[in-house]
Amino acid sequence: MITRRKFLQGTTAFFTLAGSGITIGLTNKKNTSLANQKTLVHLFFRGGMDALNFLIPRTGINRSEYETKRPNIQVPVNLTLNLNGDFGLPSTCSALHQLYQQGNMAMIHSVGMPEGLSSRSHFESQAMFDYGTPGDSLHADGWLARHINTSTTIDVSDTIVSMSSGNPPVSHQGDSTVLSIDDPNSLHPNPGRYQEEHLATLNQLYSGTGLLEDAMIATIENISIITGLDLTIPSSYPDEALAQDLALIAQIIKADLGLEVASVDFGGWDTHENSGNSGTGYYVDRLGTVSAAIGAFFDDLTATGLADNVVLTTQTDFGRRVRQNGNRGTDHGTGQAMMVVGGSINGGQVLGTFPGIEDADLYLNTDLRMTTDFRQPLSDVVKNFLGNPNIDVVFPGYTGETSIGLFPINDTLFGNGFE
Repeated sequence: MITRRKFLQGTTAFFTLAGSGITIGLTNKKNTSLANQKTLVHLFFRGGMDALNFLIPRTGINRSEYETKRPNIQVPVNLTLNLNGDFGLPSTCSALHQLYQQGNMAMIHSVGMPEGLSSRSHFESQAMFDYGTPGDSLHADGWLARHINTSTTIDVSDTIVSMSSGNPPVSHQGDSTVLSIDDPNSLHPNPGRYQEEHLATLNQLYSGTGLLEDAMIATIENISIITGLDLTIPSSYPDEALAQDLALIAQIIKADLGLEVASVDFGGWDTHENSGNSGTGYYVDRLGTVSAAIGAFFDDLTATGLADNVVLTTQTDFGRRVRQNGNRGTDHGTGQAMMVVGGSINGGQVLGTFPGIEDADLYLNTDLRMTTDFRQPLSDVVKNFLGNPNIDVVFPGYTGETSIGLFPINDTLFGNGFE
């Protein structure tokens, strides 16, 4: 593993010789740590993704109720990709379907917050999910930060422990290690001929020990780290925002820099109107974009032997209401569908309990009812994949199950009494 200090020492020669026209590149010599580093990529679909047109009922009473309640925006059975007989994905999600068939993806239906603690407000709901605290949208720190701060498996000297593609979401609040990377080619404050001299001057100006100086030094170090890496995006990735964000994360993972957690936001899910028509249109096309991006990401990791080391989880503000509205869209609801992708998961299955969508089954007579607390699958990942047993800290007040069956339980790892 290349530590932050070793990385910065390695880039010193580059900055010393940059003005001479001689470029010395960094050689990242991998070691056995590459086989052991685990990384969580948390993808948040901002806006409220519709569960029922993603994880689609295909049979029985659920299918007939689905067709009745969504006469225009339903996805016909012949335009679904079968998962387990009862549920399917839209036909635009061929890459996700392949991951499921290979056992590298699991789906969880009807995920959300405990009844009475959820919200249909984008702001409140996103905050509570990011904090990991149902009913509390003003917490001190985020759940990803609490994982970083309580895990005993993380080496803070690693080059990049935590990152976000773009501005870090609230889930990183309180995480002093998080590095925000949007475009690795535009990080420098004054790019051009004298960019190294500019950084050297800033380093001298902010050489004290105050908070401002510490922040500036950390920023300079981060610029040095990123500009010293080859983060070329493979041509196999689609040329759109989500795929490029995941591609950047994949290159950081492959560089063996100690990445434990990465977060990505992808919006465009507030589909109050014109979400689609009989299995075509905006919503299923956007799911196709997601499918292609995750498929390219997983293919990239598989090609370099890292698929088992990475888990990608998804979340959204809330699900949508079961009945379509008058604008051929859906309004804010409750239960959502969650994906978990990774080479080491017990995939190829739809987990959780589907509550049904007959009138008597609905929450408040409108919503898909929550049956799986969102903290359960995330606890499974944190504890049984990342190896952090401090679930009571990562998710304060949570006393529920810490496994939903995504991973085999390692009794030797948690032989001290943890479940």
